[in-house]
Amino acid sequence: MDDIRPKDSLVYDFKRTAVDPVTFEVVHHRLISISEEQAATLSAISGSPLVNDATDFNTGIFGADGAIITLGKTVLFHAASVAEMVKHIIKDCADSPGIRPGDMFMVNHPYKGALHPPDFGLVAPVFHKGKLIAWTGVCSHQIDVGGVPGTTATEVRMEGILVPPLRIVENEEFRTDMLAMILGASRAPVNMNLDFRGMMAANRVALQRLGDTIDQYGVDVVMSVMQGTIELSEKTVRERLRKLPDGVYRAQTFLDHDGVQNKLYRIHVEMTKKGDELTLDFSKSADQAPRFMNCTESGLLAGVRAGMLPILAFDVPWNEGVFKPMKIITRPGSIVSATFPAPVGQGPIGAMWLVETTVTEVLSKLVATSPELIREAQASPNGGPDPIGFEGINQYGEVLRGGNFDMVYVGGGAYSHRDGLSPQGHRHIPAIRLQNVERAENNQPLLYLFRKFLTDTAGPGRNRGGVSVGHGYILHGVDKMNIRFSCHCYEAPSSLGMFGGYPAACNTRKLQKNANVLSQIEAGHLPVDIKGDLQSYPAKMTQPDSFGVNDVYENGPSAGAGWGDPLEREPELVAKDVFYELVSEGAARDIYGVIVTKDRKLDVKATDKRRAEIRAERLKWIAEKTLSGAPDTKAQGDLVAIVGDRASIQRVGGKAYFRCECGSCFAPAEENWKSYAKKALAAPADLGPRIALHAELEAVRYACPSCARLHWVEIKMKGEAPLFDFELRT
Repeated sequence: MDDIRPKDSLVYDFKRTAVDPVTFEVVHHRLISISEEQAATLSAISGSPLVNDATDFNTGIFGADGAIITLGKTVLFHAASVAEMVKHIIKDCADSPGIRPGDMFMVNHPYKGALHPPDFGLVAPVFHKGKLIAWTGVCSHQIDVGGVPGTTATEVRMEGILVPPLRIVENEEFRTDMLAMILGASRAPVNMNLDFRGMMAANRVALQRLGDTIDQYGVDVVMSVMQGTIELSEKTVRERLRKLPDGVYRAQTFLDHDGVQNKLYRIHVEMTKKGDELTLDFSKSADQAPRFMNCTESGLLAGVRAGMLPILAFDVPWNEGVFKPMKIITRPGSIVSATFPAPVGQGPIGAMWLVETTVTEVLSKLVATSPELIREAQASPNGGPDPIGFEGINQYGEVLRGGNFDMVYVGGGAYSHRDGLSPQGHRHIPAIRLQNVERAENNQPLLYLFRKFLTDTAGPGRNRGGVSVGHGYILHGVDKMNIRFSCHCYEAPSSLGMFGGYPAACNTRKLQKNANVLSQIEAGHLPVDIKGDLQSYPAKMTQPDSFGVNDVYENGPSAGAGWGDPLEREPELVAKDVFYELVSEGAARDIYGVIVTKDRKLDVKATDKRRAEIRAERLKWIAEKTLSGAPDTKAQGDLVAIVGDRASIQRVGGKAYFRCECGSCFAPAEENWKSYAKKALAAPADLGPRIALHAELEAVRYACPSCARLHWVEIKMKGEAPLFDFELRT
């Protein structure tokens, strides 16, 4: 939405004050610590596993106009969301009922700043001598907000209670009538009530600490520091952008299945970098879906910001200044800019997730043109969570409707200089917590059979993606629950590699009914050879299935994608991965070109032979075009920009070329280099044993026509031209 500012008569007109560097840093870190204390307060009061195990919340301090001053390091999506909530509160409530000291406003309406109905924000204005100076806020995901199961909703009003900006706290106390109305819509009102009390306490702590800071340093000093940190971040990001080459950078991915039809929905971003400005255009993304995977413009903004922060602002305060050089273009009615009343219940794990993924990719392509910044570029994190949803009566006789949080044990994307983390957790939750088995079994009627790293989940590459953790469990304490699944990255790999790196595994799941687990346990054996009636499910289910006491569920999450040609990975590292069962012998042989002996030791001679065979096979691939009059491989050139760490744009003899590290100038820089590369379609098995491809998709590998180095692996719609990833101004 456009910038909304409260009435000038309401806002404190502070006097910009020169602050010495020591005081500036002390006050700045005091503000950060206030957000951290908000988080600790919420966690101490809330009984919700979503807060204490999944860290599915965030806190922050915001300017009088909603500008982000500080944000917590939990779910980054939420910080952007609260900033948008503040703008809607100002727009909707400034005139009536007004904004006063002692008020707090609640919002969960996705078209008023929230990401989806389960995300409730509680926001408090900060006053000084009767004038508004800032806002403090908390946003937390709720276990249940009423409504129908997500996959069945066809409009947002079916997805639960919708609370537009609502003054729910007056004179520092909840309005019990309003609170009762909202709690009455939830199937978990006790849990929700505790969360709301924790959110209120978190805001009270922030108000008190801000007041103490103002009393100590003065309001003008504190507000000057707030403004100064924003300006510092903006200045640093703009300076960083000016050093990067102008051009157009593109990325896209696909969301599969809408809950009824196995359709594909494109999420596409075209980023134009000019000087110290970025324009991100999402208008080529698919039309909004009839089901719950859409996101509103608030969700789009949240995904963009979560993608930007770790890449462009890795060493500066995370605040509004980071985003000032950025402009977003979107198309209302698209899957990333849905219009009311389109359903958006999947929230962060739907289209919004892939907004972050594509922004991460396109910004990584940008910084990968700089020797100084390439270390910040990252292959895609896991392609999307595959939660299992439970419905029924739990082991305590209570109504249970919700999922578990094992989906956060996922690998991270690889970098140019190292492998991805195993596991990393979700990229947009820097301060993530990983739930232990005992807490999970206490919260839900489950008995864990295993928690382990899964073979072949990580995307292959010179640097491998992080490996994900899989889980297996049976029911415990109850005889039956209903279950639902809803994910993407099921037949559309969306954890995509960089510069020859392969995509990570797709999400997989296995439910075996009438399995032999209990008999093995009763016989005193660890259940390893599990046999039952294997069920088949689509990516998303509109109707639940039963999960009985004799059934076994296993999940296999997507992981982090790879970086660089897998044939360039050190053979000893591949053999080590095979030894520890992170990579299968088949994937080592077919993708990495590494052969191991029967005792999983590296066979050097056989590996050299196998890698030579793979390179020879690549040179037999077909190139769409051949460059005539290309410079000699030893010709000296002037560097325009690197393109990853094994290619570059160089000017040779007055003309710019795409040049492989081997010296081959095989494509003119003004054209898509992929048209001149050796290329071949890849079957799913060619990319790994856990890859599946939708019938409308194809995978294409692109290699240097001289040395056979793999430069890219692309997932695209059949029949479409390859994506022009790097269109640099040369």
